[in-house]
Amino acid sequence: MHIDWNDSTYTVYSYTISSLSFYSYVFDWLFYLLILSTSVIYGRFAPPRFHEFSFQDITLMNTYKTEAESAVPLWLLVIIGFGLPLLQFIFCSILGRHTFTLTRRLWDIHSGMLVLTGSLACQLMVTCILKNICGLPRPDLLSRCEPAANAVLEPFTLANVNDCTTDSTELLWEGFRSFPSGHSSTVFCGMVISSLNIAAKLQVFDKRGLSIKVVLAILPLMVACFVSCSRISDNRHFLRDIIGGSIIGSCIGTWFYLQYFPSIFNLENGGRAYPPRRLGVAKFFNNVGGFWKIGDELPGAYNERILNDPKVFPSVSQLGTINRDDTVDMSRNIDFFNSLRKRIPSNFNQSQSSSTPLQHV
Repeated sequence: MHIDWNDSTYTVYSYTISSLSFYSYVFDWLFYLLILSTSVIYGRFAPPRFHEFSFQDITLMNTYKTEAESAVPLWLLVIIGFGLPLLQFIFCSILGRHTFTLTRRLWDIHSGMLVLTGSLACQLMVTCILKNICGLPRPDLLSRCEPAANAVLEPFTLANVNDCTTDSTELLWEGFRSFPSGHSSTVFCGMVISSLNIAAKLQVFDKRGLSIKVVLAILPLMVACFVSCSRISDNRHFLRDIIGGSIIGSCIGTWFYLQYFPSIFNLENGGRAYPPRRLGVAKFFNNVGGFWKIGDELPGAYNERILNDPKVFPSVSQLGTINRDDTVDMSRNIDFFNSLRKRIPSNFNQSQSSSTPLQHV
């Protein structure tokens, strides 16, 4: 992300914070919450495209069960899909108290909350849109529809929503939101994130083959399978709906996890999140941004492109006169790059393309 705004700092309880970095994470939260709230409103009040159906279709004759009668009602889905993954991030942070600093552990929890909020909001958006666009009937549609007892259609004619006599518009609309399964997409989104984080924290892929670590990493996926399959026994979904929702939730959950956490195969990182993002410096590093450093007692944290680490001094010094304090101290680091922005032309990257690129730091 290429941003030419000047950065600045302010202090909170003796902690120096980059303004651009802080506002970027505030934007993340507001943006994800906006997507979440908009998706809930859209999924609740926007009518679906009503698919035609047959009164003689036995796959649509299942009994309607109320939300209270279902194996996993909505309130329990929220606990499983969001609450349990959040507790998992907190628990893993507590387990790392002897090796990771408090700042690092709190940052990992914050990153985990961002992953969960963003991924669940986006999967809900995708699921609600697909539900309303497809408008496919649920297995209990006829029970919701309550067609007239003497309803007779012409041969080779399908019924539509106008042939239903139910007084509950909400119940009828929900009967045409079968694909994909919202329970499946939600629970797989949260549980896949939990599985990835557990695999990273326990270093499942360290080639030692410890069975307990493998089981713990797979356990969230087993929970997701149980919740998803319960929607079939509750007469809410077909198998196709479960598969579609599971794929959506798994893909979005994996994508969001990798936005805030390195690969689970990076064993030296120990499951730690990326450090706080640095904005406004991509112009000087071939459009690759940087991170602010977080102090860690345990070495091996993901520290590529950290711009206030003494190790990057040789690379940063290529850009101008700088001393070591300018790379370590946040305020002086920001002042240095702000001054560079004034001295180096806007086509700096293009002018560098014909020469040897600067080292990514």
